[in-house]
Amino acid sequence: MDGIKLFNETLAGALIKNRRFLLKRPSYLRAFAQISANMRKQEKIRNRYLKEGIVVPPILIISVTNDCNLSCAGCYACAQGREKESEMSSGEIERIVGEAAESGVCVVMIAGGEPLLKKGIRNLPENHPGTLFVMFTNGLLLSDEKLPFNLVPMLSLEGGKESTDERRGEGIYEKVMGVMERLDSQGSLFGASVTLTSANFREVINSGYLAALEKKGCRAAFLIEYVPSGDEDASLCLTAEQKSELRAVEKKLFRKHNMLVVTLPGDEEQYGGCLASGRGFLHLSSTGALEACPFAPYSDTNVKGRPLIEALKSPLLKRIRDNHSLLKEGRGGCALKDNIELIESLNATE
Repeated sequence: MDGIKLFNETLAGALIKNRRFLLKRPSYLRAFAQISANMRKQEKIRNRYLKEGIVVPPILIISVTNDCNLSCAGCYACAQGREKESEMSSGEIERIVGEAAESGVCVVMIAGGEPLLKKGIRNLPENHPGTLFVMFTNGLLLSDEKLPFNLVPMLSLEGGKESTDERRGEGIYEKVMGVMERLDSQGSLFGASVTLTSANFREVINSGYLAALEKKGCRAAFLIEYVPSGDEDASLCLTAEQKSELRAVEKKLFRKHNMLVVTLPGDEEQYGGCLASGRGFLHLSSTGALEACPFAPYSDTNVKGRPLIEALKSPLLKRIRDNHSLLKEGRGGCALKDNIELIESLNATE
């Protein structure tokens, strides 16, 4: 089966994984029925653009700010050192999200820094009801108000209490648990985003850890393989043996728990290789640079004052897609980051 088609089907199938949750909440059920129908519509739009030679990804990741209310060890957003003065305005982000929906993007992932520090971000889901928003957040700035039905916050963790507090700060784990309890009592749909390292691997993939998250009300768990930033300790990358074990148990974890369990980047081979550069997703930096991936900050185009559909014609992104078969994943968990010299050479090509 074509890798991109399989990816699209996996994306759409994620909505029905939580059917018990949705059936108990008619408002969510209606909203997600609309989103599911919109996904099929968006795929047709993407296919039309593809015939014109323009690759539109189903997922757009937007890092809306580098500001954060925490100082986590090894934060990739901080390591990249982007200038705050050059950040996109709230109005620019609003425009891009609207253009993304018109172009065929069906899922917008909001990242940071801490995205809730960005003015106007809380209004995006209500302004674009047909788009599914997944927000990566530490959760500490979430208000007591009921969340929009098309917003799914993914609360960031580093494993259990000890691992989370060591990297994110003393007491953060318990605060996040408190946020989960509050969201669950509201009947809101939310999940957890867990950084998976060689050190916490055994703890996280243990069924007891995921069962505890499920008991807290989590309806999704993203297990994100650790990617070192700058000079950060590469020994925390998963070993080859751990990667192999993760691939072997991924489907088992998905079946066992009544929540969506996804490993990222996951087994890229089943999707025909790395899904960055628009094959599955693209990254928009806080400064408006359109990039192949959050971990490969190279760009030849910016969306400030430019329609998104024009930016998607980027020669660099096309060169990366044309050479994606050369992007072999190493130990770092990210094929692009593991082949950064190739990306640099493609970026230097006129």
